[in-house]
Formats: sequence, C-alpha cells, structure tokens
Amino acid sequence: MLNFILGINYQNNLILAMAYLMLVVMIFSLLMGYSNLKGLKVDYKNHIASYAPCSALLELQLKTERKCQSLQFIYENKTLTTVDEITSQQQIVNLDLGLKERGEYPLRRLKIISKYPFGLVSVWSYMQLAHTVFVYPQQLKPLHDASLQNNHNTDDGLHKNSHGSDEFDGLNIHQPGMNMKRISWKHYAKTQQLMVKEFVNYSAQSVVFDFNQLQGNTESRLQQLSYLVTQAYSQGVSYGLQLEAGLYAISDTKEHCKQCLEALSRFAKDENESH
Repeated sequence: MLNFILGINYQNNLILAMAYLMLVVMIFSLLMGYSNLKGLKVDYKNHIASYAPCSALLELQLKTERKCQSLQFIYENKTLTTVDEITSQQQIVNLDLGLKERGEYPLRRLKIISKYPFGLVSVWSYMQLAHTVFVYPQQLKPLHDASLQNNHNTDDGLHKNSHGSDEFDGLNIHQPGMNMKRISWKHYAKTQQLMVKEFVNYSAQSVVFDFNQLQGNTESRLQQLSYLVTQAYSQGVSYGLQLEAGLYAISDTKEHCKQCLEALSRFAKDENESH
C-alpha cells in the first residue's frame, strides 16, 4: 500500500510495478496457504504416559489428499514440533507435551498452523482433545525392601510365575530389547541362533505396598511405590497398593498396574510432609 501511494505521488512506474508485484505475491500466498492445508486430516491416535522427569507424549495420525508442507503443532503457546512435509500416505507424529512433573493433566486445545509458502500469511485450525495424560512418579529404589512388603498367602504354592528366576523352564527366541544376560551362549555356539533362558518360580506369596510403611517425605514415598509397583508387574508378582485414600486389591494385570500408577500420579502434592 505504501509503495502504491508513493508511486502515484511521484508518478513512478517502477514503484507502481513493485506495488502490483507485492499484491500478486500476497494473493498468491493466500491461495497457496489455503490449498496447502486443504484436505489435511488430523486424528487422535493415542497418548503415552511417562515416568517423571520424562514428558508424556501425544500420538497423532496425519493424512492428506495431496502433499502438505511446513506444519507446526503448538500447545500451551509452545511449538512442539514442525513437520516439513506430509505425503498422501498416513503419517504418525509423536508430540512431546513438555509435561515432566508428576501429575494428572487434562489435555487442552492443540493449535495446528502453517505459514507456507512465504511466511506472509498463516493458516491454522484447533483440535480439542478430550483426554487425560499421566506423568507417573519418578522411580526410586527403596533401601530396605523387606520392610516394605506385607506377605499374604494366595494359593498352596501352585501359582506359576513366568517372570521369576528360580527354576529353568526352557529357551525362547531372542527378541530385540531382551536382556543380553539371559542369552544361552552355549546354544548359540552350536546353532548360531540367539536364544534366551526362561525361568519360573512357584510362589505362594503376594505383596501389598503400603504408603505408611515407607520412609521419607511424600514425594519420596510415591517414587518408591512407583518403583515397587513397576518391578512387581514386570516380574509377574501379584501385588496390592495401600494408600491413604484406600486399598487397591491384589492383582498382577496390566490394567491393575496402570490404575496403581495413576493413583500415585493423582496423589495430592500438598499432603503433610511428615507422613
């Protein structure tokens, strides 16, 4: 607009031409910006809890009818990530939400914006997320394990714990991520195939982890309980959780582990530190 006024005032054709050119670029930016995001579909796929101080993640699925470029995701006024290019195929994007402290976090509105092609105009949309993510307490190994568990008879020694380490049960094919210490190197020397040793134990005991039995302040106890619950689940041990709000019954399922960790995450941060 300023160039156009100057061009008319001084009757300079070059300045007028520059003003017209700038107008064309602006209109072109508007059309290209709209066309860039037209047909883009963003779907919520999953949210991933974490242990403090690691951040919870949000998993989105992107799909577009044509190539889409320079897409930014903004949450709580912070740019989480920028995707340079999205093809017509489905694409998964993991967003680090920056939630690193223990707690329960209802997800807020997510802004999706693009300033393609020249950064002169912005095209954006909002995605309302009706989900809650958790950041579990950081894991802290207790100093005295024996004083933290209350044993209860559950069966007559007939319960088989497939994650134990007392008695050799057999060999399984090694999968990525398995502990290298469990590999049977003798079997590998003979067959050139990686196999891992599986052990079992027969336990008549279950455990209950009690908040009041632990030492330390509130956060320290929650961190110890987070460690104990996670270890018990990974080892296939049946366990319960005793908090001041109530008792979580004994179980060894994945859902039970999730419920216990979420309860630890929700535990009031302003509890009396003398507990």
